[in-house]
Amino acid sequence: MKQNSHKTLKHYIHLRLGRGNFFEILKSMFVKAFEAKSAKEFWNYWNPVFGYFMLFYFYKPLTNKVPRAIRVIATFTVSGFFLHDLLLWWPFCWMIAYKTHFPFGTVWFIFLAIIMLLLEKIGFNTEKYSPRIRVLTNLGYLSVALGLTLLVASGMKLITNLC
Repeated sequence: MKQNSHKTLKHYIHLRLGRGNFFEILKSMFVKAFEAKSAKEFWNYWNPVFGYFMLFYFYKPLTNKVPRAIRVIATFTVSGFFLHDLLLWWPFCWMIAYKTHFPFGTVWFIFLAIIMLLLEKIGFNTEKYSPRIRVLTNLGYLSVALGLTLLVASGMKLITNLC
């Protein structure tokens, strides 16, 4: 994909999800993402607005300097931290408990990136399966990463309680 081929955010979203009103595009985002044939394809459809900025302002500038696997993990880490931890969880934790929390979104997204790269490496995709199986597979992918994150969070909690 050439950088010049997606000059505007609107063009990028239409390319990824098609045209229509906001609700049609939102529905398309969920359907296309969960019916994706691979974890990589899932992320091509998921949150195209943030994906646009991450692709063109973070991932692409690293292309000639950093190997792809590191770029992918770094992009997912930044996304997990800024979009999920910093914007969603930490303000909520401060309002309720006046303390910081385990960087759940960041760790989850790191696991998502690693699993996606491993699935790519072994050539796993669900192209030959029905949309229902693809949805279950993508939910499984998200769930395995979530389970690993919960395991790490539990381990961190156990370690901090012992200290």
